[in-house]
Amino acid sequence: MADKSGKAVGLDRLAGRLAVVTGGSGGIGGAVCQLFAREGASVVVVDINEGKGQEMAASLPNMGSQQHRFYKTDVASSKSVNEMVTSLRKDYTCAPSVVVTCAGVAIPSYFLDMDEATYDTVTNINQKGTFLVAQAMARLMVEDKVKNGSIVTMGSICGRVGQHEFTHYSGTKGAVVSMTRGIAKELAEYGIRCNVVVPTIIDTDIVDKSYEQERLEYVQQKTLLKRAGKPSEVANLCLFLASEESSYMTGQVVDITGKYWSGIQSF
Repeated sequence: MADKSGKAVGLDRLAGRLAVVTGGSGGIGGAVCQLFAREGASVVVVDINEGKGQEMAASLPNMGSQQHRFYKTDVASSKSVNEMVTSLRKDYTCAPSVVVTCAGVAIPSYFLDMDEATYDTVTNINQKGTFLVAQAMARLMVEDKVKNGSIVTMGSICGRVGQHEFTHYSGTKGAVVSMTRGIAKELAEYGIRCNVVVPTIIDTDIVDKSYEQERLEYVQQKTLLKRAGKPSEVANLCLFLASEESSYMTGQVVDITGKYWSGIQSF
C-alpha cells in the first residue's frame, strides 16, 4: 500500500507494539526494522555499530505515536544486554512484545586452521548473543504479562547442511535452531511464541564480504529460483511470525531458501 504521496505504508499489523531488533543496522535487521515501523510498531534498533544504528533509527517511518530508539549493545555481553534492558525500562512504559535476533557474524576460516579467538567470536555473537537477548526480553514479557509475545531467532541453512570454511558458523546456527525449540517449550505457558527463520544466501554486506563472487554464483544456481534472497523477503517472513497471523505457530523452523539443494558438496 501507499499513502497519497506514494510512500509505502503498512497494514498496522504491529500497531501499538514495541519491537526489539538486534543487528538492526544490518541487511536483514535493517529490513526488519523498516518493515516493522511501517506496520505500526515502535522499533528499538539494537546494534554495536553506533553510527549505523543511529542512522537506522532516524530513518524509520513514524506515523505519529511511534517512538523509535537506538541502543548501542554488544549482544555477547550480559553486562551490555542488561544495560540495554535498563534503558528500555526507562524509555518505554511497556515491555517489548516482539523480538527479532538478527545480530550475527560470519568469519571464514578453514577448520584445520581456525584459532580459538575466531571460534569464540562467532560463537559468542551468534549463539550466546541470541540466548542473552532472548532470555532478557522474555523475562520482561513474563514480568509484564505481555499478550501475544513473539520471539523470532535467525538461523541459517548452514546449520542444517554444514558449510566449507564455516564449520564454526554452521555450529552456532544449528545451536540456535535447537535452542529456539527449547525456548518455545518453556515459554508456551506464558503465551510467548518462539520460532526460527532459516535463510540461505541473502543479498547482504555480510554475504558479500564472506564469499568470492564465483562461489556466490555457484550457490545461487543450486537453488530452484536461481538467485539470492532479498533482505525484504526475510523481513516479510519475520513480520508474519511476529504478528497474530501466525498465532498458532511456535517452535517451528521456517526455511526461506529458494529451495536450496542440500546435496551440493562444495558449499
